[in-house]
Amino acid sequence: MTGKTSAEVPNMTQRTILQCLNLDDWKIVAPLPIPVGEMMLIRMCDYGWVETRGEKQHTAIRLTPAGLKAMQSVKPKRRLVEIGLK
Repeated sequence: MTGKTSAEVPNMTQRTILQCLNLDDWKIVAPLPIPVGEMMLIRMCDYGWVETRGEKQHTAIRLTPAGLKAMQSVKPKRRLVEIGLK
């Protein structure tokens, strides 16, 4: 990482959730392809990556501009095959 703390860079699970949210406005948490626990949701809200509304099984989240920026800040690692090394 280039000087970024772990709070500024989403982990793989958080990034996947952010990518799912990038497609729509508000999404209900329960049917997302990756389980979103209460602590993860709180943490992502604290980072400013998502907004929430509703409660319990009706909790909905959406991506914020900060979440979009965090999602785009993670560059995928290049595989050795892609750079010509085997």
